[in-house]
Amino acid sequence: MQVHFIGLGEVQMYNLAIALHKKGETVTGSDAVFDESLKTIMQEQGLQTEGEGWFSDKINDQLDVVVLGATVEEDNPELVKARELNLRLVSYPELLFELNRYKTRVVVAGSENTARLTSMILHVLDYNEIEVDYAVTSPNGIHLSEENDFIVIEGGDTPSSVIDTEPQFHKYQPNIALLSDIAFKEGGFYTNFETCAEQYGIFVDSIVKGGSITYYDEDAEVKQLVESSENPIRKFPYGTPEYQKVDGEVFLDTPDGEMPLEISEITDLRNMAGAKWICQQMGIDEVEFYEAMATYQ
Repeated sequence: MQVHFIGLGEVQMYNLAIALHKKGETVTGSDAVFDESLKTIMQEQGLQTEGEGWFSDKINDQLDVVVLGATVEEDNPELVKARELNLRLVSYPELLFELNRYKTRVVVAGSENTARLTSMILHVLDYNEIEVDYAVTSPNGIHLSEENDFIVIEGGDTPSSVIDTEPQFHKYQPNIALLSDIAFKEGGFYTNFETCAEQYGIFVDSIVKGGSITYYDEDAEVKQLVESSENPIRKFPYGTPEYQKVDGEVFLDTPDGEMPLEISEITDLRNMAGAKWICQQMGIDEVEFYEAMATYQ
């Protein structure tokens, strides 16, 4: 494929661009500003751009697809040119879904805990030498392969692009999902809590029929949304696990006795309980999970 990224400076966009470049696709991209760390990564990966700015002459009828970043505006000259040429326009989550349509998609959603949860899940899988694909919102945060069965996706709740204002996590159609929390943020994209919560309800209903959702049932809104959904999926609630604190050290109560942990925050203990359900659905048993989490910081 020949793929052009408008808004390459967004972390998810350049992650995906680099992943496609590694797979042998022809990749170009532009943005008004590039973070210095991003420039270094792109140079190391052999992904070149013409510098900062928008270049409508990069848009031609040889492109198979044009990917729009979430912050690209309607009057962007490259977007205008792509529309004039009637090129195929997609958002980051749309292309990510298309590339992983035949994998088991594990999507972690929530207002505040998604990065930590995906980090825990990937740590446990790596510790147990289980290879999976992943897409998270950190530099070098995408790995795509032909052979892995699973992909773990950090699902964002912000709009996909200017031409598609649906939240990113509406696009992934998860087979396995986790919903950790719903919180309204003043000054964010949503104008009120009800609108924000509604998007999470749509996410729950987007889970593939016969799939599953693991959800934090101590959050009243999460519990209500999941348990009232008529989507025919399996529902696995989780809450704060039993633990002890001794001289500042945390010991988790497990079937095999007390287990010391490197983490100590209550939120992390809750996240760990959710991550355990997800990892078990990916082939990790309880003993293997706790052994891995004993080394997680």
